Amino acid sequence: VRAPRHEDAGEVAAMIHASDLADNGASDRSVEELLDDWHSLDLAEEAVAVVAPDGTIAGYADLINSSFVTVSVYGYVHPDFRDLGIGAYLISWGERWTRERMPQAPEDARVVVQHYINRLNETAQRLLESLDYAPVRGVYVMETELDEVPPQPNWPGGISVRTFVTGQDERPLFESVEDAFRDMWGRPRGTFERFVGMTEQQSFDPALWFLARDGDEIAGATLCKTLAGEGWVNVVGVRRRWRNRGLGLALLRHALAEYQRRGVRKVALSVDAESITGAPRLYGRAGMHVRESYVIYLKELRPGKT
Repeated sequence: VRAPRHEDAGEVAAMIHASDLADNGASDRSVEELLDDWHSLDLAEEAVAVVAPDGTIAGYADLINSSFVTVSVYGYVHPDFRDLGIGAYLISWGERWTRERMPQAPEDARVVVQHYINRLNETAQRLLESLDYAPVRGVYVMETELDEVPPQPNWPGGISVRTFVTGQDERPLFESVEDAFRDMWGRPRGTFERFVGMTEQQSFDPALWFLARDGDEIAGATLCKTLAGEGWVNVVGVRRRWRNRGLGLALLRHALAEYQRRGVRKVALSVDAESITGAPRLYGRAGMHVRESYVIYLKELRPGKT
């Protein structure tokens, strides 16, 4: 095993594509998307490649570290190298990574490691269950195809919208997003440094970050990007005081209209299937449908406050 290198991107993306096809029957992973993910990773610390004797990359995993409290591991094994224990190794790698850094988590925090597994991938589900992981939550990837101009947004009274201004909006937008998601299941508070890192990625486009404002306050935001010719909505967030007024739907429709104007015809996002704000229903009203369904498999490594 070794750390992946940037020159491995093409082979790693092809391996992930083959893994997804074998497990789920479909894949849309591109090199561009992988490199976008890698921008926020320390490849030497937060990713691992399993290499066959002939130099072929047989397996790969990386992770998203949320304040050392929730660590999400994403692992893949090439179909030609199955049943050799590589999948189990990648799972143990994620656990070991989390345990070694557990002292950096808040002292009283519950620490967990988790995997997002496509519901069609029964082999991975059985493997995780054999290693004492439990299914705890559902996640949807929803998408829409913009063959027609989407309906115009209906903004609540007093709300205006504008795009992100670099050098001005970073801190207030970060605090607003954290406030909007503070009651989201399994999400610890993020860090300002990680948030600012999103604005340093090659895919960052301030004209696709929309801020809904009520006077001087940010009431909600939609943060989007374009990768490999398709749209991806990273964030649709509305703060509690402005919920149940149609603001989330207005923000999403505003973003979809901009994508359609740009000629982007497919737009997707990820959403908690059991969101307390009813987000999947809201996205359905915007014309989105479920493309893929995932299950979060979780193991608690240390009890504590969630």
